[in-house]
Amino acid sequence: MPQHLSHIIILSRALLLFFFMALSFQALCATTENDTLTITQRGSDISYTSDTLCEKFNPKQLIVPGIFMVSGLAGAIDYNNSLNRSVNDAFTDLSDGHKCKIDDYLRFLPSASHLLLGSVGVKSKHNFKERFLISATSHAAMLIMGYGSKYLIHEQRPDLSNNHSFPSGHVALAFTGAELLRQEYGTAYGIAGYTIATSVAFLRLYNNKHWFNDVLMGAGIGILSARIGYWLLPLNRKLFKISNKKPQSSTVAVTPTYNVVDKAMGVSVYAVF
Repeated sequence: MPQHLSHIIILSRALLLFFFMALSFQALCATTENDTLTITQRGSDISYTSDTLCEKFNPKQLIVPGIFMVSGLAGAIDYNNSLNRSVNDAFTDLSDGHKCKIDDYLRFLPSASHLLLGSVGVKSKHNFKERFLISATSHAAMLIMGYGSKYLIHEQRPDLSNNHSFPSGHVALAFTGAELLRQEYGTAYGIAGYTIATSVAFLRLYNNKHWFNDVLMGAGIGILSARIGYWLLPLNRKLFKISNKKPQSSTVAVTPTYNVVDKAMGVSVYAVF
């Protein structure tokens, strides 16, 4: 059996194991009786939180990311298939050799917005501490699934720069932030986040850094990772002993930076909570 195909089989089994664990987790949630709602205002940070063991977990939430991931995985079996090739050829003609590197920075925007919007007066479902835990858990899951797959599959990029094409880490990060925005702030902010995430996916194809199946898998991993962050929040509250009943103040300062020598942009975040 070719080594590439054996890696695909290993990853497929890992995904099946994850879905089985997710369904088991749902069964645990169904046994929980404690369900209270706490509304807290902390300066400009207004949050609405629930003390249930599992927040709004439903097996149906696995469908959308599952479709993306299965579609991406199918393409990884043969990334030289006609769909990947036709999409790549179309974007090669569109770009005509030009590159647009804004996706290197744009990918961080949805995740940063999820953390900071609630602290500048936008109504959020959770306070800053909880948003931080949700974000940390989500991005940890994204890194494990995304970069674990990169080093397992070894798919060659269309520009032949390396063998870490599958899945797209840029897209996974952007879609993680987009789904975090949607769940935390509602549909309007979610649309904005997904618009940015889709733009990142477009640019990864435009810059000839990924095959079409790479961005599909990245999108699925991102959406699933964000949902994992919310599903595990109640357990993280218990682990880190966070109470929703005692108002606390939080201070967040964001300072954009620009390095003239390296021509690099960045952002500094100072938070006290």
